[in-house]
Amino acid sequence: MKALIKVKLPRVKEPLYMKKQYQSCSLEERKILRIVIKQGTWFTKPYWDAFKDYLKSQGVSWQLLMEAWGWVNHYFVQWAEGIISWEEAFDRLEIVLNNIIR
Repeated sequence: MKALIKVKLPRVKEPLYMKKQYQSCSLEERKILRIVIKQGTWFTKPYWDAFKDYLKSQGVSWQLLMEAWGWVNHYFVQWAEGIISWEEAFDRLEIVLNNIIR
């Protein structure tokens, strides 16, 4: 039986600039920023660039990272809204990524 792969994602500092921008904008601008957050490239692209060698060594491709993001992006909107912590949103990303890999 194949052993389960358990990827521990490298943690990064909370991007407070995005949260601050989201919380200080108008309702119309917030709709746009919600779409930007859900799309994820504001986070996933720099994250992939910084950790791609490690992620690849753990069996994580860009496509897998983006698939996981698609399942959890609403948690990052909740983070921007101040409903949940950065750590909780990031934990969800890690859990989903591991479930996809498994």
